[in-house]
Formats: sequence, C-alpha cells, structure tokens
Amino acid sequence: MKNIPAAIRELEKIEMICQLDKVYRLDHAVTKTQKVILSSFGLDWNHVKYRAEHISKILKGVQ
Repeated sequence: MKNIPAAIRELEKIEMICQLDKVYRLDHAVTKTQKVILSSFGLDWNHVKYRAEHISKILKGVQ
C-alpha cells in the first residue's frame, strides 16, 4: 500500500449485505491485501468474521 487513503479505500471494500434469508453476511472474502492491512492493526480474518457474525445477530434482532 502506498498511502493511507489507499489503505482506507481497500478496507472500505469489506462490507456486509442482507441475503435472501434476511441474514447479513460479508459480501466477499477478505483479500490478501486487506489481511495485510488488518494485521498492521493487530487484527486478522477471524476477528473480521467474528465481528460480522456479531453485527448480523444484532441486526437480526432489530428486524
């Protein structure tokens, strides 16, 4: 990554969508580049997956 704005744009691509079963899930797998950026903050794919599942449970309760 050459600069901070590029890294932020790359992380913004990690998003969740509501699927047909009304459950929110990550739209795409986390890329290698995103994993490298996350690791610089002490995070990994498992953390992203855990947080996405937690957010999905919260949103399911709101619907």
